[in-house]
Amino acid sequence: MKTIIIADQLEEMFYESYEEKELNTSVYGFTERRFTASLSTGAGSFTDISFDEFNVGYGEIDLDRTTRLHYRSGVERVSMTFIFSGGMVMQHDGLSSEIEVQPHTHNLFYLHEEVGQKEWTSYGNGSLKAMEISLTPDFFMRLFPESGSFMKAFVKGITNKRSTCLSGHQPVITSQMLHIIHDIMHFNKPKSLKKLFIGSRIMELLTLQLEQVHCGTSSQVVSKQNQERMFEVKSFLETQLEPTFSIGSLAKDFATNEFTLKKEFKRLFGKSIFDYWNAVRFGHAKQLLKDGYPVQQLADKMGYSSPQNFSTAFKKRFGVVPSAYKR
Repeated sequence: MKTIIIADQLEEMFYESYEEKELNTSVYGFTERRFTASLSTGAGSFTDISFDEFNVGYGEIDLDRTTRLHYRSGVERVSMTFIFSGGMVMQHDGLSSEIEVQPHTHNLFYLHEEVGQKEWTSYGNGSLKAMEISLTPDFFMRLFPESGSFMKAFVKGITNKRSTCLSGHQPVITSQMLHIIHDIMHFNKPKSLKKLFIGSRIMELLTLQLEQVHCGTSSQVVSKQNQERMFEVKSFLETQLEPTFSIGSLAKDFATNEFTLKKEFKRLFGKSIFDYWNAVRFGHAKQLLKDGYPVQQLADKMGYSSPQNFSTAFKKRFGVVPSAYKR
């Protein structure tokens, strides 16, 4: 079953149901809104940050059922689209066919001010999580006054005011991209630096998008089933502080084999399983120390034979011993 919503109705429901949480106005060169919404097809929370030449929107909505949104775009834009869970199918006048953005993938669109529709789905897990970064076409074209062959069709679409997308495939969101996206979502510097900081991170993210498509990286050909499996492994690792697993046990638990597990995980995230896990768990350890967790207990919990061995590993990674970090 699908619910169909017209954009005008959606806008009306948004304004009626949103509870605005925060508003930062133009004194710092941006406007930021954080709000929640209860819709007929689900409920969610969203953040929207608007600058002069780019806009960042991200959030999560728990969907009861697939929802199709019909819209008429009043503003042309270049859209950097990232789907973390759930999925979106886009149809837009000018696109040669509908484009599906699957979980853990991204794409780059130019959307002219024409008619289109988006179909949101949760793929059974109940949640659609996404980020969309919109750039003005003028801003984008200043960045790329001359383009290589892999971007000619995309730039031609902008020049001819015809909607298009950069890649017919759906490249996988890499670990580098996820780090940048995390920085954008969790900005913790003075507000006066926000426009400069987020602008620079957007440029890094756009560079990674274009580089991935240009180089044709192998992560584009990982099967959808393996993508889902590797992201499940990644989520599991991010909850594990103690060394209670092996490559063999992971392969068994996630219904794959050791060779595929090691190969596809590194292909997607750029690190081996244990390199990624160590980076994550030492990050957790650092936060625990900051919160006052005893070094002795933390060393035991992380599987080190002595606090000295843990301190050595901690210093090698962060440049300070745990006791110094606690202070």
